[in-house]
Amino acid sequence: MSKFNSILRWWLRQRMLWMVTCLYLWAWSVSPVKAFAALTYGIHLFASVLIIIVAVFALTGLIKVKIGRDFISSLLGYGSGVKGLLIALVCGTLMIGPAYVIFPLLMSVKRLGARWAVVAIVLVAWAIKPQMLPIEAQFLGFPFALVRTGLIIIMAIPLGLFIEWLMPDERGSAKFYVKENVSGKKLKCGTKQEA
Repeated sequence: MSKFNSILRWWLRQRMLWMVTCLYLWAWSVSPVKAFAALTYGIHLFASVLIIIVAVFALTGLIKVKIGRDFISSLLGYGSGVKGLLIALVCGTLMIGPAYVIFPLLMSVKRLGARWAVVAIVLVAWAIKPQMLPIEAQFLGFPFALVRTGLIIIMAIPLGLFIEWLMPDERGSAKFYVKENVSGKKLKCGTKQEA
């Protein structure tokens, strides 16, 4: 019975799959030709990114096996101090690639001992995209590109530290909490020190 329950829970968690299936069924009822064309395009798009996704997961596995927890922890963990935060800022700024590449890599690095601030800083700095700055300056103006890039660089580390402060620590206790009563109604927000 527990295997059935786990399979049922898995199917219920697949909201995106169910939503897309319902949308395709609706599209098929409206126009089967357009629905088939959309499905064909989706399959071709999936096939084109599948190689990249497989490569990313292979790279993630290589990082986990070859680099190791101790190295990541010392370079990007809580003991790395400002050095780890600056490495995250530089890596995030120079990193290119779509979200389906970046997020699995960051998840792997986090599981190997990187702190939450490092993950958040990489994601914030990822918005800079140096290769796009000339195009941004051409269309939106050099002052805009300079101010946007400068603000991201200035705010990345404080924002990463703030996100880390909000996230649960390694023992699972959140620094920020919401008390709830028996009915599930939210009563009070605060920090651990107030609890």
